[in-house]
Amino acid sequence: MKILHIITNTELGGAQKVCIDLCRSAVADGNRVAVASMAGGYLWEQLPESVLQFKLKNMVKPIKPKKDILVFFELKKVIKQFKPDIIHLHSSKTGVLGRLVAFPHCRKVVYTVHGFDSIRLKYRIFLPLEKILQNFCGAIVGVSDYDNKNLRSEKIIKNVSTVYNGIDEKSIFPSLQFPVKTDKKTVMTIARISPQKKIQMFLEVAEKLPDYQFIWFGGSPEYSAEELSSIYRIPENVNLLGDVPSASSYIHFCDLFVLFSNFEGLPMTIIEAMSQKKAVVASNVGGIYELVDDSNGRLIENDIDSACNAIREIFSDDDLCLKMEEASYQKFLQNFTLEKMWNGYKSIYENLLKKKE
Repeated sequence: MKILHIITNTELGGAQKVCIDLCRSAVADGNRVAVASMAGGYLWEQLPESVLQFKLKNMVKPIKPKKDILVFFELKKVIKQFKPDIIHLHSSKTGVLGRLVAFPHCRKVVYTVHGFDSIRLKYRIFLPLEKILQNFCGAIVGVSDYDNKNLRSEKIIKNVSTVYNGIDEKSIFPSLQFPVKTDKKTVMTIARISPQKKIQMFLEVAEKLPDYQFIWFGGSPEYSAEELSSIYRIPENVNLLGDVPSASSYIHFCDLFVLFSNFEGLPMTIIEAMSQKKAVVASNVGGIYELVDDSNGRLIENDIDSACNAIREIFSDDDLCLKMEEASYQKFLQNFTLEKMWNGYKSIYENLLKKKE
């Protein structure tokens, strides 16, 4: 089959990783694959050579009506040229544009909602549009049961299903050297620097736990490293290492993985940490509870004391930490592998093709 993925943003992130891994799996399974997105960025370098690339000149992340209209016509040309059997949309903006572009061939469209809370809580103004556009695609996919339930609670119920995000643990090549030299136990996160990812909370937790080293992989789309140092007070036991495309290759060095956030879908970085046998401390938001429980880490409310207590508890008991690490890996194998994710989407694709016949 011929599969076209359309995604707004090419920066390093969970939706991009899902798109890349689905492309790799589809190619390995003998399908023809193409991707359409903005020019430049991390995503293009990670795609298999056989994937056809359509770099959209006018695609931008923010809503820009004039540019978005131009992107609409760019996508029309892409679809006319590639003639896909399946159009797979990632992110809310492309979810709108892609469904409009594909009309009247709605049955071939799959729309993955990578974290419905971003619309449900932050951009609720777009909910009426989402309710209308549910009729303009063959399948809507939540990446967690949490998203699935919230889609349905907002009356988005047509052709809704869940496919968990997954990764190929073999795609993570452990680095031989960690970029930070320290004798302290290491707490690590991978996230873009933004209010959503609670950089301030991370820094305050680190300041209260000076006996541990805190490492942040991920940069800011708005500020340079120097500007960040002037905006935030960086404790001595914190290293902000910026964007590193292979950041997951350093997970095996850390002693504990954390993710503090205001809202999430099903974070790929936590799944990566689980695949590397790491205990996890994370905010109890979105679908994170489907990844982390008391067997493999601690879910916390977004306050400093809860985070500090959870980290101290795990680091103070080596046997507990070892049990959590093994539990993380077993949960990963059971539910969050790339094979399971690809089979879930492949089944959706094939069912849509049968309906078209």
